[in-house]
Amino acid sequence: MPNREEIERATAPLVGKALWGCARAVNMVMFDFGERRQSVTFKGTPREVGEYALHVSCRWRIVRKDRVVVGSRDISYPAGYSDGDEIPEEFDWDRDRSRLDGLLDLFFEGDAKAYPVRSVEVGLAGGLRIVLSDDFCLELFPDNSEPCEHWRLFIPDAHQPHFVVSGASS
Repeated sequence: MPNREEIERATAPLVGKALWGCARAVNMVMFDFGERRQSVTFKGTPREVGEYALHVSCRWRIVRKDRVVVGSRDISYPAGYSDGDEIPEEFDWDRDRSRLDGLLDLFFEGDAKAYPVRSVEVGLAGGLRIVLSDDFCLELFPDNSEPCEHWRLFIPDAHQPHFVVSGASS
């Protein structure tokens, strides 16, 4: 695992860039920061990417003051779920829209809202707190001791090494 100084150095370019989008592949979320640019998927499909991409495989949440706006466990509930609703037996978050998808749509107001990064704070064990405008924070918190990947930061389409934070020993 990289040390605190290495994480601070790697995440410093996010300051001043706007968080403007999020997508997911299975249960990994992919946040986009900075200028929007055109790219293509490995299948050749056009897509828009950020200047920086943060792929998160650990627990995460977006908070505002003392309230969780959306978090990684929201994937476990169907879109439109309210407290006390019964979760349909056939619900499959990998196939169906989840509460996570709906809350992220609301947070980004479809595709209309972006949140400039004010600062980045490095926590313990690869944790990260990205302070955004409007009193929002994106928080990442690795929550297992396995040597798996927790998150990675990289420049899409650049043939440069990715900065990876995992539970692997150095």
